[in-house]
Amino acid sequence: VVSVNSRIVVVMKLLYRKKRTSFLSLFESSSDRSEVVATFLAVLELMKNKRVLLESDGKTIRLL
Repeated sequence: VVSVNSRIVVVMKLLYRKKRTSFLSLFESSSDRSEVVATFLAVLELMKNKRVLLESDGKTIRLL
């Protein structure tokens, strides 16, 4: 089981380095369903708190 908070840290570290990345690339390192779900919930939480933005193309996520 993977926590949402741990995935928030992973996503934010990635975006601090790259500034923007493909939305789907966030899930490439996921090894099981719980990691995929935790990553998706982490992205939703970050969007809700206005820390990241999913661009209008629906494919790119970037740091705010």
